[in-house]
Order: sequence, then structure tokens, then C-alpha cells
Amino acid sequence: MPVYTLRNNKTDEYYEVTMSYDEFKQFLEENKNFSYIPKMPATVTGRMSTHRMAGSEWQDVLKKIKKGSGRNSKINV
Repeated sequence: MPVYTLRNNKTDEYYEVTMSYDEFKQFLEENKNFSYIPKMPATVTGRMSTHRMAGSEWQDVLKKIKKGSGRNSKINV
């Protein structure tokens, strides 16, 4: 479920709420004293690439796919 940041325009308080988009739209329609504060979504980063995290078995699968895909294949392994 997405997390939305809302501001109560009367009290200048901020809230984070978790609800579906449809519930969120309905909430804003019913509560005119609240406004939506857009934020960048949180991201998770790691030090390892997804290929490395998947392990050597996944590399073997990719090599088989590349081998069977033809001469002009642009699959990077």
C-alpha cells in the first residue's frame, strides 16, 4: 500500500497515511481541509548488482538463452 503525506490546512499538522489510491481520492474529496504533499518515493540501494545477487545459476541460464537466441543477439551476460 502506498504511503501519502497529508497536511491539515487548519492546524498546519502533517500526517502520513497508508491507504489505496481510491481510498485516498475519496478521503481528499470528503476532507477539504487536507491537502496532499507530494514526496519522492523511498528507494533501496545495494552494493551488489542484481546479476551478482542472483547467483551463478542465473548466469548459466542467461548464457543458455544467449546461445539459443541467434547470431545477432545483443543479450549481455
